[in-house]
Amino acid sequence: MEIKKGDWVLYDDKISQIIDVYFINYEKFDSEVKVDETNYGKLKCKYYLIRDLCTIEGKLVSGKPYIVFIESFFETLEEEDLQVLEKIKKEKKEKYAEWESREVNAKTKEVELYFSVEVKPKEGANILKHFKKICKQLPSLFSFAELVEKASQLDIDMTTCVDDYQAYDNQISFTLKFNLDDIKDGVVYYHKVCEFDYTDAEEDAKLLENFFTYESLFISIVLFLNRYTSEETDENAQTFKADMKTATTALMNKKLKNSELAKLYYDFVPKKTFTKEESFDLFKQFIDMNKQKYNLEKLCQTIEEKHDWSVEVYNLSYDYAKEMFSLV
Repeated sequence: MEIKKGDWVLYDDKISQIIDVYFINYEKFDSEVKVDETNYGKLKCKYYLIRDLCTIEGKLVSGKPYIVFIESFFETLEEEDLQVLEKIKKEKKEKYAEWESREVNAKTKEVELYFSVEVKPKEGANILKHFKKICKQLPSLFSFAELVEKASQLDIDMTTCVDDYQAYDNQISFTLKFNLDDIKDGVVYYHKVCEFDYTDAEEDAKLLENFFTYESLFISIVLFLNRYTSEETDENAQTFKADMKTATTALMNKKLKNSELAKLYYDFVPKKTFTKEESFDLFKQFIDMNKQKYNLEKLCQTIEEKHDWSVEVYNLSYDYAKEMFSLV
């Protein structure tokens, strides 16, 4: 069905009215245009400004306007829904008139889009500084084409600009805001550039290293044991793994008296951050320290004889543990 301004629809089990419909055309940053340039200027999507009147049972709701951009979520009112709507119009005339007369706040019509532009490694911070300056030179309302024209003063390739906040390993990112009323003939005119940021792969890698402490190292050992015991029949390693998991709680909560293994590890490992290579060496040392008590001869032999496999599995464990702690 074609949905027009003023239509009544069923949305999220509520009887709602379409306040307005806004049409947006494809722009240069859209992936569909990058794949096929003939899509430029064609209809991309519709934004619907919608306001709920009541539930399907007839209970009135707040009626605050909001934006919907997925047309397929709308449903046609059935006969029973139409009866509910007419009943409200007749029996609750004052409340319906109040609902109908409410003005739509301009803020309600504001939309945010997130963008990324690829830059060369180690240049993100400097380019972003200059990009901020040129954004201040933009008029109060500007199109994406005008932004590209301003950005051409810088050494950045705006053809890599995509509406995705994290598209590249090395990038600058920003947010563009616009009001639905500032769409003219399918072209969006923005009124604000904000939330500037940059991403540099090398900087991020160094930063993540700082997250890999003695706690991350301990988790990486447990992860390695999980993988090892899933591929090898080794009851002694299974026992060691079970004790390591118990020790994890004691170590993380700093209750070392609850686990001899946790205390042994805490006393052994330096309290610093570790590279992947340092972590692998400490991992082997700690396994060797427990070799006799847990009869870990098979595990130690596997680590030595299947060195490439051990390094690969440990590296995966290291990366996963690092990611876990970077999100804490």
